[in-house]
Amino acid sequence: MALRITTLLIFLSGFFSSACSKPFPGGDELILLGILGKTRYLFVTTSPNTGNLGGVGGADLICQSAKTSEVPELPGSALEYVALIAASTRVPGGAGWPLLANTNYYAMDPGQTLIFHTNSSAIPVVPMDSATGIPGAGNYWTGISMTFGVGDTCLNWGDGTAGQFGEYGAPADNTIGGFNQGFSDGCDQPKSLLCVRN
Repeated sequence: MALRITTLLIFLSGFFSSACSKPFPGGDELILLGILGKTRYLFVTTSPNTGNLGGVGGADLICQSAKTSEVPELPGSALEYVALIAASTRVPGGAGWPLLANTNYYAMDPGQTLIFHTNSSAIPVVPMDSATGIPGAGNYWTGISMTFGVGDTCLNWGDGTAGQFGEYGAPADNTIGGFNQGFSDGCDQPKSLLCVRN
């Protein structure tokens, strides 16, 4: 009986030591490398909305729905795409900000085109890498100020009336105007969203 228990303990110790000696058992290192190495894409939605987006979470849902219905060919799942908007809970370069530091962001048109890259604070560098700026057909809400801070945000994207205002960017502008046109617009004016792969 003692021999069986000893044999079992030796077998189990060998099993656990070999299973734990690999840093990522089961091939998880490939999953980790895939996450770290994924290409970041952006797109502008074709369907406009007033400034009442349902908050930051609602804006993200709009981007996820648009990824599925408008640009299904973009890599990644819909859940990876979020709205590039500023708000009190999504501060450029800070809490909740969807851009990564020192990262390239691309569009597919149909090839992969570098649009802009970010600095060490995860802020887009302007002028953008693309001379034609962000591709798209219409202006899009951003809430980003001229200094890449939080500007007018339609009450954190919860108000769609003319009495509130929101900052917006324009496609085909590779300057700060791609994120802020220099003035805000009434929140009742429908605009698209700029969505990025997070």
